Amino acid sequence: MNVIYCGKQNSEKYYIKEADLSISSIQELAFFIYNYAMLISNSFISKSLIIHIDKHFGQSRLASDINEMFNKKTNLAIILTHILANSNFYNDEEIGKFRARLIKLLSLPENEYIEKAGDKLFHLKKYEKAISQYSKIININDNGIKKLGLCYAKLQFYDNAAEYLGRHYKKTFEIDSLKQAYFCLKLSGRANQIYEYEKDINEELLADWEYEIVSDIIKVRRSDEIKNIDDIFLMGQSHIKESISNLIKIWKEKYRYIG
Repeated sequence: MNVIYCGKQNSEKYYIKEADLSISSIQELAFFIYNYAMLISNSFISKSLIIHIDKHFGQSRLASDINEMFNKKTNLAIILTHILANSNFYNDEEIGKFRARLIKLLSLPENEYIEKAGDKLFHLKKYEKAISQYSKIININDNGIKKLGLCYAKLQFYDNAAEYLGRHYKKTFEIDSLKQAYFCLKLSGRANQIYEYEKDINEELLADWEYEIVSDIIKVRRSDEIKNIDDIFLMGQSHIKESISNLIKIWKEKYRYIG
């Protein structure tokens, strides 16, 4: 996790299964709660967490408070707010904002709540867990279909990515989804399958997309920060048509090893 604090960091880490993260201090626990509340399930507060807060985070009094609330089956939101208030990481104003945000979050329709959870996991680069969230809503939420495709693209499962991005295009006719599907088909070596959508594309449009790919490859090969290739789906240029099979291979290899 990207958090800097001035407290004691412990070698014994606690694993948060909801986000596939390990934390080393009460401050990191507070940071997770404050920023990723939508990932917290009802089983988040457990005896194992309470023991860890006591033995490894050095917070015996807080652990005792949480244990008492846990045994009384106190509302989860109250317990989370209590942890924040005793973490020495957030002030009263920030905790008030968290409380208001949590109330708003809990009032969301279930499919919107799940989508936000998926978005947070995507942000954390926990693409497998994001897939598990988006998969729950693809029959009622078109955004979930596209985001599922992008998760598969990040994992380099380009066939799956192209399938879902194409499915999103068929439902919404968003040309950006079709373009992304084409990029994934290129990477999987099945570019000709784009002609399944031949009534929606033409050679000029494909030439534009080819140029985008070529331009992005050139940028990547010249860039000191190759990790920015993750932004490939957001970039855009204009006209040219040429064969780029060898460059695609280079691009794919560079993409494969992005950390």
